[in-house]
Amino acid sequence: MKKLIAILAAVIFLFNIGKSQSLQPKITFSEDPQTHNVHITSDGLNYYTCNGGVASKGQINKFSFEGKLLESFPIELDMRSIMYCKKDKSFYVNCFDGNIYKIINLESGEFKVILKDFYENKQANLALSPNGKNLYYFDDGTLKIYSFPKGKLKKTLIGFNRGKEFTSGLSSVAVDEKHIYTWNSTKSKIYIYDLKGKSVKDVKISDGDYGFSLSYANGLIFISTDGNYDLGTWYGYDLWEKK
Repeated sequence: MKKLIAILAAVIFLFNIGKSQSLQPKITFSEDPQTHNVHITSDGLNYYTCNGGVASKGQINKFSFEGKLLESFPIELDMRSIMYCKKDKSFYVNCFDGNIYKIINLESGEFKVILKDFYENKQANLALSPNGKNLYYFDDGTLKIYSFPKGKLKKTLIGFNRGKEFTSGLSSVAVDEKHIYTWNSTKSKIYIYDLKGKSVKDVKISDGDYGFSLSYANGLIFISTDGNYDLGTWYGYDLWEKK
């Protein structure tokens, strides 16, 4: 028994050491997604999250930059990502049906299709460039970049690291002004590339393991712990933080 206790203590010690050496989040907050908390974006004033899994329970939540829930908006879509376009000050979502929708009115829950049957992997989380000009679709190491909102293929890049299943990051991508991000939730590792697809560095993070959730919002890269019909958690990381 003493030997077993010693082994368990050693495992816990090593786990804590590994976690302390990983990048810690700049912000953490919880939400009740009703289903799964899959994605987050920002309009420059607040955070907005979307859930996924059951269209009839679809919702977009609005949070302050301190993580306080401000409003919840029913949106009857099975969403995979939420994107904010600065050009027209509108929100867009991609969904499990392969379509991309523009949210016409958050309060009334009104939306319309702008790109139909646009991508093959229905579990993919698409990303919109901060300038609203490019739409990124990632699947199993291949990144396709389309014009937005017309959806014309502009470029295909290959060779990105990722998770082995969609639940661990196979089809998730995030983009900021200068970089492309993919990740492997099993390894708790985020991979960073320049906009041409050249590897820059990778970062091991301390918290968050939901493969769908890789997002860029308000200068941070976000990862969640899946609420799975209960309370979920968001972690926002500054991947360029100097240690």
